[in-house]
Amino acid sequence: MRKIPPLWISLLLFCLPVLASLPLSQLLGKPLARHMLQQKREEIEAALVERHLALDESISTQLAQFAFDCGPEDMALLRGPRFYNLHIRLQGLILASGASCSSLGLPVPFTTTALPPYSGQEQYGVAATPAQFNTEQELIAYFRQNGNTAYWVLNNSWSHTLLQTPCADCFYLEFSQQNGDHATPLFPRGDKTIKQEEGNQSLSFLESENQIRQTLWAGKALEHYARQQARYYGLWYGAALGSLLVAAYWGLRSYRRSLKGLLQAGLARREFVPFYQPIVDNRSQQVVGFEALLRWQREREMVPPGAFIDYAEEQGLILPMTEQLLERIMTDLPRLAPAQWVSVNIVAAHIEQPHLRTLLQRHGWPSPTRLTFELTERKPITDIKAAIGEITALQQRGYHFKLDDFGTGYGGFAYLQRLGIRQIKIDKMFVDTIGTDDLKRTLLDSIIAFGHESGMEMIAEGVETGEQVDYLRQHGVHLIQGYVYARPMALAQLQIWLLAWQQHHAGEG
Repeated sequence: MRKIPPLWISLLLFCLPVLASLPLSQLLGKPLARHMLQQKREEIEAALVERHLALDESISTQLAQFAFDCGPEDMALLRGPRFYNLHIRLQGLILASGASCSSLGLPVPFTTTALPPYSGQEQYGVAATPAQFNTEQELIAYFRQNGNTAYWVLNNSWSHTLLQTPCADCFYLEFSQQNGDHATPLFPRGDKTIKQEEGNQSLSFLESENQIRQTLWAGKALEHYARQQARYYGLWYGAALGSLLVAAYWGLRSYRRSLKGLLQAGLARREFVPFYQPIVDNRSQQVVGFEALLRWQREREMVPPGAFIDYAEEQGLILPMTEQLLERIMTDLPRLAPAQWVSVNIVAAHIEQPHLRTLLQRHGWPSPTRLTFELTERKPITDIKAAIGEITALQQRGYHFKLDDFGTGYGGFAYLQRLGIRQIKIDKMFVDTIGTDDLKRTLLDSIIAFGHESGMEMIAEGVETGEQVDYLRQHGVHLIQGYVYARPMALAQLQIWLLAWQQHHAGEG
């Protein structure tokens, strides 16, 4: 299957949220319009609260100071900037004597017909200016006492201003006064046709103080506006989300192309496999066992261990790698001769915590006589007490441990004594000194002498020449691992090599 180029993937990731926002904006039209209707209702209620507070303060102050004689003091109150404000269009007095005055300075004759008949009792009330020429009526608040009436014609421009945002002709507001069980329409504000539209939406709320019910309507115009807004913001948010997806894609791509990302991807794809290098007894020429070396089979490429092992240890990835390796070895063991064992490399982290023991327990303690472990000295053991406990517990289960790269690392002889390890592997660095004047040759002889005196089983690794094999045999080191016999191989290649090896040495016998 042909891979999609990264640029095409980036374009697709950017465009998908943008394109998805278009049909989504159509679906969001009605619920968003409903949300805007609720917001407008809350805005109107908040404006009414503010308006009532301002009116209550000014009306209460005026009523306390009116002389009800239309004299200088009354006119000063009617025309004072503090009282003649944006909430009041006109205000005035009707005296018990029949005289009247207003903030215009003249009597306003319509008020006598607009207000209900005087009942002789003190009362607050709300009425409306007379309807005329199909124009909007104004709301009149009034107060009556001792035959005198104070009235305030309220300004309705606040409602027009509110109804024209966020879009013109999107709302219709209707006031109705509650009279017992009947509601009498008083004041329409906005586009009346909205109320007759099919599929319109409405919300009602009651001014309990004045028993005025207000109903707010919205229809197609608001829904159309809501769709436009959803489309506009959807495109912006879609573009922002698309940009984030593109950035995330390139970040993830960069991460996956980084060594850690590649290693984690390799673990997920189970790309870590064992390659087996034979260990031969140079006395009988029999293959007694194998070291399982970790290899990374990445697609068609074989990544050398030196390119990732140290980094995997630093990042804590060596533990899942070892687990994957062991699972493959357990599968491969039945295909090897019953007398042959397989040795697996482990690091300090495997035995400072019960990682290795937990893994083996989970698999039912597989093949204790055939599965051995080589503790590398590349990094020191920081919790020696925990390591002793783990190794002891596994040795009691029948598992054996070797000390790998003996003489090159941190622990050396101390590890052998404290951890109870009885096998050592002589590092290639010392084997390479055979046949040379290298000063490390004396160290090789000392290691071999120590091994014999301590009763250690010794394996020489990295052996490449017959001269090295002969030298080691003469010094009592008989288990040989190295290119002199074979390179590390996959199981299929190993089986072919084993068959050829057996046939060759059977012929010699």
